[in-house]
Amino acid sequence: MPFSNYFNIKRFGRLFRQDLLINKTKYGLTILGLGLITYILGYMFLNSSKESMIKHDYAVFQNYTICFAFFMMYVGVIIGSAFPDLSDKIKTSHYLLTPGSTFEKVALQFLIRIVLFVPIALGVFWIGICLAKASLIPEIVNYNSVEQLMDPALIPYFDYVFLITQTNGKIWDTWQILFVFFGLFSYGIYLFAGATYFKRYALVKTIIASVVILMASITFSVGLSHIFNPEETHGFNTKLNEFVVTGHLTSIELFMVSLSLFSWLFFLAIGYFKLKEKEV
Repeated sequence: MPFSNYFNIKRFGRLFRQDLLINKTKYGLTILGLGLITYILGYMFLNSSKESMIKHDYAVFQNYTICFAFFMMYVGVIIGSAFPDLSDKIKTSHYLLTPGSTFEKVALQFLIRIVLFVPIALGVFWIGICLAKASLIPEIVNYNSVEQLMDPALIPYFDYVFLITQTNGKIWDTWQILFVFFGLFSYGIYLFAGATYFKRYALVKTIIASVVILMASITFSVGLSHIFNPEETHGFNTKLNEFVVTGHLTSIELFMVSLSLFSWLFFLAIGYFKLKEKEV
């Protein structure tokens, strides 16, 4: 079978233009809303935490990380809302009959919601949170019966390096950075694939399914620990046998990194074959 049956650059370009013509207003409002929400919630949170951020360096890393965590939840909602036409029976039929291969349709959603949207969203977050910090105003507070001036100028502006900095100011190990980065990426692809797996309320069902899978995995691990290490296992306190693989990694850490590095490929394949199944 010729490769053009799976991907043709001209056909993909027409599919991309059609999507932009139909959804350009929605995409623009989404990015605008993202920035507005980031600024408002960021200002409210930083304003309520500025005293601790001025007095303690670790509070700077913690509070910016919390803001970013809530922001990523919103990004996850956008990614998990891929293939919006699949939630309606009539729209699904029209979408599946749209000229374009299954690979091109998956690639288009991946391009828009991952390759293009995520970097734009990260830029919007940086701008929004920096504007929120710049909007903080000095105020006098009573601390231990002494009036003190809380000057927000003492709070550093957000930098993405804060997200991988420990409370003592030390940067994370390489394996920790890879685990978190690809872990977020893999979960995003999981939400992306869930949009093709479920028909209605796909995002909600996908999140619930992830919780069920996590709990089932923990229960399975606890069961194995009770079977193979009954004397050292008490309730959910499991015994995990680990060994040093390299000078910097244990077997458990290597497993965690490998899972985050490669699981997104599995989820992406599921998304492709589920959409292919719907077309058939």
